[in-house]
Amino acid sequence: MIEYIIIAILQGLFEWLPISSSGQTMIVSMNIFGISAEEAFSLSIWLHLGTTIAVLFKFRTDFIKIFNSLTPRAYKVGDIDIRKRNWLIYATLGTGITALPLYFIFRIIISEAFTAFQGDLITLIVCGLLIITGIILLKTRKIYGENTIENIPDNLIRKDSFVSGLIQGFSILPGISRSGVTVSSILLEKYDQDNALRLSFLMSVPVAIASIIVDIIFGGGSIFVIINPLIIVIIILTSFLIGYLSIEFLLRIAQKISFGYFCILYGVIAYLIIIPFILIS
Repeated sequence: MIEYIIIAILQGLFEWLPISSSGQTMIVSMNIFGISAEEAFSLSIWLHLGTTIAVLFKFRTDFIKIFNSLTPRAYKVGDIDIRKRNWLIYATLGTGITALPLYFIFRIIISEAFTAFQGDLITLIVCGLLIITGIILLKTRKIYGENTIENIPDNLIRKDSFVSGLIQGFSILPGISRSGVTVSSILLEKYDQDNALRLSFLMSVPVAIASIIVDIIFGGGSIFVIINPLIIVIIILTSFLIGYLSIEFLLRIAQKISFGYFCILYGVIAYLIIIPFILIS
């Protein structure tokens, strides 16, 4: 129970920083608590449910208006709400195109890595992806645009959201920061930073829910076999509470500090420690 709660606390904190919360929770789960790679992968997906609920609470006004925009005859809906709705629809479609194949590929990798160094090999993969995240963050940290979802043409909303969704799909891989790559992709499309951050978190919600459904169907429900359902509920609530209480503070930190260097340094140190260990053993 204690180890799962610790992991849930880390998820609640790391979700708002561009350092891949799923990558960090997988590394801690495997290397500190001895959890198998398959269980750690499913656990990292399910813990996002807690922080997703936190996003729903944080941006509840946006989501209520987006939901109302599905039935415009019944509610007075502004053009901006319809634009946000369309952004989420096309972004989710794009995410599915890249995320589904990568989910199955990573599942195969962790299920076939039956070696004495399974945890070390998966950690190296995650850290390699963290280095890629760091490079992306550094390359886009000084990009500033003036586009907002209010002032761009409808055809650009469809294109930009779909492309951002395609990029978001890569974050199914632990080590690729979802917020990092999606905010970066939206900035590259010349949106301002406030719009990039808000749109990034709005588009995370349907995908996080879809990821859990996919893991239930294709993951064999392994997390329910290994972990007591009551514990799953407790850790989801824990990640929600920690995430909701820390979101404002940590998002401000994420905007002021360049985490690209951290991701690269973290990954390089892991390689320097693990590779010699594997070679010696």
